[in-house]
Amino acid sequence: MLKLFAALFMVLDHIGFYYYDMLPDFLVLLLRTIGRLAFPVFAWSIARGFARTRNLINYFARMVFFAGIAELVIRLADRLIGLTMDWTNVLITFSLAIVALTGYRLARDASLDVIASLRPIPASTNTAPVSTRFDVRVSIGGITLDARLGVIIGYVAVLLAVAGAEWLKADYGAYGIFTVLGFYIATDKTPEDRWEQRMFMILAPVNLLFLVTRTLSGDTSLNWAMIQLFSLMAIPIIIAFRKEKRPPVWQKYAFYLFYPVHILILCAIRYLFIGPLA
Repeated sequence: MLKLFAALFMVLDHIGFYYYDMLPDFLVLLLRTIGRLAFPVFAWSIARGFARTRNLINYFARMVFFAGIAELVIRLADRLIGLTMDWTNVLITFSLAIVALTGYRLARDASLDVIASLRPIPASTNTAPVSTRFDVRVSIGGITLDARLGVIIGYVAVLLAVAGAEWLKADYGAYGIFTVLGFYIATDKTPEDRWEQRMFMILAPVNLLFLVTRTLSGDTSLNWAMIQLFSLMAIPIIIAFRKEKRPPVWQKYAFYLFYPVHILILCAIRYLFIGPLA
């Protein structure tokens, strides 16, 4: 249900973007403002997916694959209506966010030993339980890593992901990377009753920094930069649906495809019935 809301927010945002010249200014502003709720929800989903995944490589490869498809489809859609985009799609941002999350977790856990606890199983149901426990240090795959090196490699990965997002002009850029990181840090190893408070504590400064940097750099006007602050209102929505079960596999792929396909449909409708953007 949460992703359905995010998809609705995203569609409204893109209607305001692709049809802005046909709609009243107040309606465009309303649609784009509501659309600010979409990205945080999807960023939350990436953070939770990273925390839950059993195969990080497959998760990353899947995101990169669909990012490539989305880039091709969205560029084709934009070309239909005479629009030339100088940035890349948000799935590229999420692919790089997975790299940043991996780096962060490596840096955070580099000094921790992996311990396997073993306890003998009673011979039968009538046998008294064995209290003895054997703790064994585990080196996964025979690989050991010095803690200092792990911290360096981890934070370099985070910096490279942020730099990559800016260099590729991925949608939301560094702000997008830090938003995904913020959701992960706010909830990882934290009691659920503190999630909402920690989300606001971490993501409010991230959004304020976005407001300041975007305004000073001249990338956008102050008014449009301030609209992004409305994205913080997605946090109560996320908390309300935090106990949702994992979606089935088909639903995951459906959302990956919905992103570029709905843009193609919006642009095709404009191309067939209205004409290109002025």
